[in-house]
Amino acid sequence: MKKSLVLAIGCLLVMTAAVGAQETYFGKNKVQYRNFAWQYIQSDHFDIYFYDGGYDLAVYASAELEQAYTIVAEQLKYYARSRLPVFVYNSHDDFQQTNIISDEVTEGVEGFTEAFKKRVVVHFAGSYEDFRHLLHHELTHAVVYDYLYGEFFKAFLTPNRLFSLPMWFAEGFAEYSSNGGWTQAADMAVRDATIHEYLQPLDYMQYLSYTEGYALVKYIVDTYGVDKLHEILSKGKALLTMDKALKSSIGVNSEELFEKFTKEMRKRYWPDIALREEPKEFAKLLTNHEKDGSHYNEKPQFHPKGQMLAMFSDRGGYTEIYLISAIDGRRLGRLVKGERSADLESLRWYTSGISFSPDGEQMVFVSKSKGVDALNFLRLKDKDIYLRKKFGVMSIVTPAWSPDGTRVAFSALSQGARDLYVYCLDGDSLIQLTHDRYDDVSPSWFPDGRRLVFSSDRPHPDGAAADAADPIFGSYNLHTLDLDGLGIAPMLVGGGQNTEPAVSPEGDRVAFVSNRNGIDNLYVYYVDSARVIAVTNSLTNAKSPSWSPDGKALAFSTYQKAGYDVCLLKDIAPKGDNGLLVPTDFVLGKYDNKVEWARSVRGGETPDTALAAVPPQVTAPLDPDFPKVPLALQPAPAAPAMDTLSLDTALVPGDTATADTIILAADTALAIVDTTAIVVDTVAALPADSTMAAQPAAADTTREDEYVYHAPPGESVFLPEDELTMTTDSAGAPRRPVDHINADSLDNRTETGGYRVRPYKTKFTPDIISGGLQYDSFFGFQGQTVFIFSDYLGDHQILVATDLVNTIDQSNIQMFYLYNKLRVDFSIGVFHTKNYYLDANDELFSDRFYGLLGGMSWPRSRFTRLEFTAATFFIDRKLYDDPVLSGKDVRVSTATLSWIHDTVLWGITGPVNGARWRFGLEAAQPVFGNDGSQIRSITMFFDRSRMEEKEAVLTDLACQMKKFTAELGNLAASFSEHAKAARLSTLGFTRRQIEIARLVVQGASSKEIG
Repeated sequence: MKKSLVLAIGCLLVMTAAVGAQETYFGKNKVQYRNFAWQYIQSDHFDIYFYDGGYDLAVYASAELEQAYTIVAEQLKYYARSRLPVFVYNSHDDFQQTNIISDEVTEGVEGFTEAFKKRVVVHFAGSYEDFRHLLHHELTHAVVYDYLYGEFFKAFLTPNRLFSLPMWFAEGFAEYSSNGGWTQAADMAVRDATIHEYLQPLDYMQYLSYTEGYALVKYIVDTYGVDKLHEILSKGKALLTMDKALKSSIGVNSEELFEKFTKEMRKRYWPDIALREEPKEFAKLLTNHEKDGSHYNEKPQFHPKGQMLAMFSDRGGYTEIYLISAIDGRRLGRLVKGERSADLESLRWYTSGISFSPDGEQMVFVSKSKGVDALNFLRLKDKDIYLRKKFGVMSIVTPAWSPDGTRVAFSALSQGARDLYVYCLDGDSLIQLTHDRYDDVSPSWFPDGRRLVFSSDRPHPDGAAADAADPIFGSYNLHTLDLDGLGIAPMLVGGGQNTEPAVSPEGDRVAFVSNRNGIDNLYVYYVDSARVIAVTNSLTNAKSPSWSPDGKALAFSTYQKAGYDVCLLKDIAPKGDNGLLVPTDFVLGKYDNKVEWARSVRGGETPDTALAAVPPQVTAPLDPDFPKVPLALQPAPAAPAMDTLSLDTALVPGDTATADTIILAADTALAIVDTTAIVVDTVAALPADSTMAAQPAAADTTREDEYVYHAPPGESVFLPEDELTMTTDSAGAPRRPVDHINADSLDNRTETGGYRVRPYKTKFTPDIISGGLQYDSFFGFQGQTVFIFSDYLGDHQILVATDLVNTIDQSNIQMFYLYNKLRVDFSIGVFHTKNYYLDANDELFSDRFYGLLGGMSWPRSRFTRLEFTAATFFIDRKLYDDPVLSGKDVRVSTATLSWIHDTVLWGITGPVNGARWRFGLEAAQPVFGNDGSQIRSITMFFDRSRMEEKEAVLTDLACQMKKFTAELGNLAASFSEHAKAARLSTLGFTRRQIEIARLVVQGASSKEIG
C-alpha cells in the first residue's frame, strides 16, 4: 500500500511537471575574463584582426594565408569574391571567450569558419606549424563557402543554398589542401578503421570525416585527378545533391565510391597486419575503453613506489584523474574531479600531463582556473589541492617535478612563443629557460637535477637546418638544456618526428616517441653509447611513455578501435630488425602524387604543376624586433597578479550548422566532437627521403561524356551563374581563376614597410533575414519578417521580428538589443502584439499586449551565473460585445533574480550525467494603478536535478512559497462573481511554471567518440 501511494504521488508529480520542465532554463556559460582592444591589418586578400600582443601573429598569419590562398584558388579554380575577415586569438583561453558564435568553445575546438559572413576564427597554441595548418584549413572552408553561396544577399536568393555540402567532403578537402597530401596521423586513424572495420559510408562519417573523409578526397584526387575536386563542387551547385554531383563528375555515385574506396583501403592496410603488432600482442592492456565506457585513457604516469599509475580518463563522463594498479589496471581511486568547478574547468588532458613528487606524497597537474591556466599541487593522502599557482602565462602544459622535489619544469605560452619555465617551490619564484619562436615542450629531468631533455622544432642535425632568416617550424627533435648556463645541445636520436622524452630513473636511457617508420612508436636512446632502438612495433601507435621506478617497464597509451588505452611494456627489447622497423608505404612515398605540394618538394622534387612555386614548408622571416635573450637562466618577466587581471569582462550568435570547428587531438583522429568538429594533425608530415620520388597521379582514362548527368524530365538543374566557376573558356582551353580584388589600391603599409594598424570599428551586418508575404480578402496584405544583425565580433546584436497587418496598431513587433562586450551581458527590448479572441460564449474581445523588458547575466564561471530580469507589461483588453466591462487595462512590473548552476553532460537521449539547480526570487508589482487593481506575486523557487551516468534518475526537489492578492476594485468583488473579468487571469503574468518533478529516465546513456 505504501509503495502504491508513493508511486501514485510520483506519477502525479511527473504529470504536473511536464510543461514546466520545458521552461526552466539552465545551461553553461561563456565567460569573458578580459576585454580585448581589437585592431586589424590588411594583406592583399585578408583583413586580419588581432589584439594586444598579437601583432606578430597577425603578420605571420598574413604571409601564411596569402600563401595558402594561392594553393586553394588553384585547386578550386576560384578566388573569393571579396576580402575575408580573419580573427586571431593569442591563446585557447582567450579563444574560448569569443562572441563570434554563441556556442561553447570546448577544450578541443581550435578554430571555426562560418558560411555566410565567412569569418575565420583561430587561435595560436604554441606551434607555428600547427598555426599554419589551422589557418590553411579554415581558409579552405571560407573559399568553399564563398564559391557555393557567394555574398549574403545572393545566398539568400540563389537556389545554390539548397545544396548541402556533406561533411566528409568539406573536412576532407580542408585537410587535404592544408596538409599538402597525406599525413602520418591520418594514416594511423584510417589504418585502425580499416583493420577493425569501422569505416563509415559517406553519409554517416560524422567525426571520421576528418580522417576517413580526408582519405576519400585523396583517393578521388589519386584516381580521377585533382581537377575533379572543383568539378564536384560545381556540379553540386547545379544538381543540388552530392550523389548526383559524384555521378556526373567521376561516374560513380556515393555507394559505388565508398565500395571502391573501402576496397583500396583494405589493399593498402591489411598487409600491415603481418608486419606489425597490436598493443595486446606486445604489452599488457591495463584499461579497456570498450568495456569501461570511456573514450580515452591517457598520459599514464608511474607513482614513485611503482605499484600504481595516474592517468586521465573520461570513464565517468568527465575528464578526471584516476589511480589504477600497475599490475592489473584495477581502479584504485579518483584523485581529481574535473570539469565541474571554476578552478578545475579543464584538466588540459589533450596537451598536458601529470607528475609526482619524488616521495610520492604529492602530485602536480594543470587546470584552467577562472580563465587562466594554473599549476595545481595535490596531496594524495587527503586529495587536497593545497597550492594553486598562476604565473601570468598562458596554456601551461607538461609539468615535470624535479628529482630533488624543489622545482617543477613546464612549458607555457607567452608573447607568441611557447617556452620552458621552472617554478621554484622554495623561493616561490619563476625562471624562464628559453625565449624564442620555436615550440619547446615536454621537459624531463635527468637524475642530477642539472639537465633537462625536451622536444622542440628548433634546428637540429637530424632534422631542419638552422636558418635564422628563414626558420622552418614543425620538425620536432630532442634537445638537452644545461641549467648551469651552458645552453642547449641537440640529442642525436635519428630522423622523424621525435617527441615526448622520458629520462629513466638511472639517467642512462631516454624513452621517446618517433614516427620515423610512419607510425608513432616508442624508442629508447642509450646515453653512453648513443644507440637508439625501437621497443614497440605498433599497428597504430604508442605514446606518452613513463618509466617504472626500477627502470624495467614502460607505461604508455595507445590508440586502437577508435579509443585510447593505457598499456604496460615489460619487455624493453629491440623490435623489428635489431631495433629497426619496417617503414610504412606512407613513408616510402607510395601515397604521393605530383599535385601534392608538401612531400614532393620536401623530397627534393619539383612538381610539374603551377603549385611548384608554392613553398611547402612553414616559413616566415623572423621579426627583427622579436626579443632575443641568452639561454642561460634568467628571471621571467614580472607577471601581473591574477587579481589585477583586467576583468572588464564579456559574453554570445552563430549557427552551429554553418560553423566549422577544429578539434585538437595531439597526433590522432580522436576527439569529443559534434557534427561540425574536426581533428587537427598536430604532428607535421614526415619529410620524405630525397631518393623517394613522388608517384604520379593515376591517369583518368574514362571518357568525359560518360560523366554527363542527364536530368530526368521535370527535374530542375541549377547551372552556376558565375562564369568564373567554369573550368574551360569558350574555346575549350583550361580556365585560370581570376582574382578581382585589387590589392594595389590598399593603403596597408607604413613608410618602413610594416603593416598599417587600424582600430576595429563596429559595423552591423546581417546574420539572419527571413520573411513571408500573404494576402487574404479580410485582412489584406500580411507579412512576417525576422532580422538579426550583429557586428563582426558578436559584441552587439539586434533582433527585429515583425508580423505586419494592414495597420500598425494591428501588427506585432519585437525589437531587442544585446550587449555582450563586458563580462556582464545586458539586454533590452520592446514588444507589441494584438490578438482577437472568441470566448466560450462566442463574444469577441481583443488583447493588446505591449511593454519593455531588460536583463543582465553575470557569469561567475562556466558553470554558475547570476541572472536578473525586469519587465513592465501593459495589457489593454477590449470587449466588443459587452461595453460595460470594456476598456479595463492592467499594468504590472515583474522582476526575477536567479542563481544558476549547471554541470550536466548531454547525450542523444538527454542529460546523462551531472547536476543542475536554480534558485530564484520572483516578484510582481502593479504600476500606475489607474484602475485600482492590484496584482502582487512573490515567488521563491528551487530546482535541482542530479543525473547519474547510464542510470539517469532525476531526483528533483522543489519548494514554492507564493502570496497572491488580487483586488479588482470597481471591476469586480471576486472572480466567481464576474466570470468575464476572470478572463484577465488568462494573460499569464507568471514568467515560468515551477518544475516540481521531472521524468525518470532509466538507462539513459550516450557514447560520443572522444
